[in-house]
Parts: sequence; structure tokens; C-alpha cells
Amino acid sequence: MITIGRDERRKRRMRPARRRARRIFWAIFWVLFWLCGLLLGAGLGYLSFAGEGSVRRALIAYVRGETKPEVAFPTQDTVTVLVVGADENRDRRKRVVQMAARTDTIMLARFDFRNRRIDAISIPRDTLVRIPKHGWGKINAAHVLGGPQLLTETVSALLGNIKIDHLVIVSYKAFEEAVDAMGGVTIEVEKPMHYHDNWGDLHIDLEPGVQHLNGKQALGYVRFRHTDSDFHRIERQQKFLRAVKERLKHPSVWMRAPYILNAALRNTRTTLEYEQILALALFARELPQENIRTETLPVRNGRGTDLIVKREEAAQLLREMGFWNDSQLSYSNLSSSR
Repeated sequence: MITIGRDERRKRRMRPARRRARRIFWAIFWVLFWLCGLLLGAGLGYLSFAGEGSVRRALIAYVRGETKPEVAFPTQDTVTVLVVGADENRDRRKRVVQMAARTDTIMLARFDFRNRRIDAISIPRDTLVRIPKHGWGKINAAHVLGGPQLLTETVSALLGNIKIDHLVIVSYKAFEEAVDAMGGVTIEVEKPMHYHDNWGDLHIDLEPGVQHLNGKQALGYVRFRHTDSDFHRIERQQKFLRAVKERLKHPSVWMRAPYILNAALRNTRTTLEYEQILALALFARELPQENIRTETLPVRNGRGTDLIVKREEAAQLLREMGFWNDSQLSYSNLSSSR
């Protein structure tokens, strides 16, 4: 796991970590919540084979009572977490040539401990924004230009200078290894899917029919958009989530829970501490579905593939979801589009 210490935030250096994300990264996030519950339900029985890594440390923190929100976040009633899905770019020989790749998923989640709610807003990657010190561009370019810090600043400015408390970056490798660790998933592929991108190390070759997919194949299934809209891809991602939930019900997968967690956490980076991550996971797991709201930032079509924020609708949504309150932000703070 990779954690960013508070004194390191400026440089955004990454150490051991954990989770969250929407689109395909929501899959990892909710799977990890489920696994946390499974592990903690089994309690210390897992310590004998959980090893010395993040899973063992998380279990010990739970036993010590360090994973309650009021303990993990002693001075906060709410916590905002920016969740990013990003990966490195590679050349034809699969060598990494760019670590700060464009972000495929950008989501801001607000955990409200007092009112027992989670509100999450997803920002389309083609949204046109003003990137600090770089001018106008699509929001997914901010990570390339200045890494996690610039992306965080850009998202904050876009949404009216919202305070962002923590950052989580999930890689595609985390997705692949977590699926492999659970032994793959069974999916009915609805049509032929073929796409190859050496730069992004994405190779999809799937035929129609029910089949058992490994991590790389499952990633291709949920990422495929060559001839589809983003809406079709989201439908497949939801279908994948249902398949994962079914897979996780199998007793043989339960015994792999620590290894599935470790596989995902090895490839996740965050500013959150172990105890804080587990506190958020347990908080989310205990909430009824109606207390978890996910929305997409309202946008309209601009030039080419650019998406322009609908300011009035966005402002109303941010207020409804609790990101803005009476003493804080207002409509005038929302970043305007050119």
C-alpha cells in the first residue's frame, strides 16, 4: 500500500495505500468494502495467514478500535476524498514512458459522518476547465501537466474552491490483480470486442458468449468503448459489478480475501492512513443504499469532444449533495467556461 504523508503533500510522493473510484474503479472500491467486512467479520482468525502487510495492519487497527470515524478523523464531521483512476503509458516494448498519464476517472466523494451519508460526484474526463498556470484544457490533462497536486487544485477550482481533504489514485494494475486474485469472473460478453492500443497497453480480444475472464480480459471488457458511447461502457461496468458480487459469495473466494486486498492495495496510492481507509470502508459498508448518492457533473457539448459545465445546474447539484453550505461556497465560485 502507498501512503502520502501530510508533510509530503506538496511533492505528492506516494507510499503504501488504498482505494476508491467510479466507473471501473467503483468496482474495486465496493469490492474492497465487501472484503473489509468479510475480513473483520472473521476477526483475528485471518491474522494467522494475513502476513505482515496492510491487511494484517488493518485488522489490528480494527481490534484496537482505531477504525471508527470519530477516532480516525477526530476533528472532522465530513471528509472529502478525490478518487482518480490513472495509469502509466507504455511503448511497444511495454516500457513505462509516462507515469503521470491522463486520468480515466475523476470523482469527488463526500463522507458525512454526522448525517450518515456519502455523496459522490463524477467529473467527465473531457470537461473543459481552466488548469492553474496552464490555461484551458480538458480536466484529464491536469494530471499529466502537474501530477496529483495540480489535478487536485484543478478539481477544487472547477467546483467552486471546494476543500479536498484526501486523494486516492487507483491504477489499472490494481483492477487486474484483484480480479486475478479472486480467480476471475464469469461474464456474458454481448458482442465482439476488438481493440489494440500499444501506447496505453490496452489489448481487447473478446467474442460473444458466456465466459470466465481473467483480470486483463475483465479490464478490457469494462474499458471497451471503440464503437460505443460512454453510456454503454457504464452499463457494462454495472454488469461487471454484479458478476463480481456473485463471485464474492463463493466460499472458495472468502479464503482468498486477504490476498485480493493486498493485490489491489499494492497498486493504489493515497494520502489516507491505514486506519482512515478502513474507517471509511466500514462507514460505507454500514450505510443503506439510499444514503449513498452518486451523480455526474452536469455538462453540455462544446467544440469537438469538449464538454462544458452547466453552471446553474452544477451549482444546484453541489448544494443538494452538501458540497456547498451556507457559510462556505456559492454559485459565483463555480469555475466558468469560456
